[in-house]
Amino acid sequence: MKQLVIFVTTLDMENVAAIADVFDGARAASDDYHVEIILTGESGIIATVQAAENGLDVKLMCSIYESMRSAKSSGVKINICERSIEWCNLNNNGLIPEIDGIVSSQYIMERSTPDTYVVYL
Repeated sequence: MKQLVIFVTTLDMENVAAIADVFDGARAASDDYHVEIILTGESGIIATVQAAENGLDVKLMCSIYESMRSAKSSGVKINICERSIEWCNLNNNGLIPEIDGIVSSQYIMERSTPDTYVVYL
């Protein structure tokens, strides 16, 4: 089965549906691909329980988390880049359960191989 890696680099919190669509699309693609989502840059904020504490609307975050859970239940891996944790000043201990792990920049480079479809959002 082919690999699909989706790099989420930015967030548009005014368009929560678009963020949820990323996870919904990954879930749908998991029928044909091994799918992995990597949160980088400012998108890392949604990987933590700190999101609501940072002023993000709780109801909107629940919608995103529901999409993340659905993607996870279909086999999608969700990781966060260690640089995102540093950049967003996040606490590693506050990661939500849907996050499979923290990955390095080297890991990201290794995932971008010729036999892998890569999407940047």
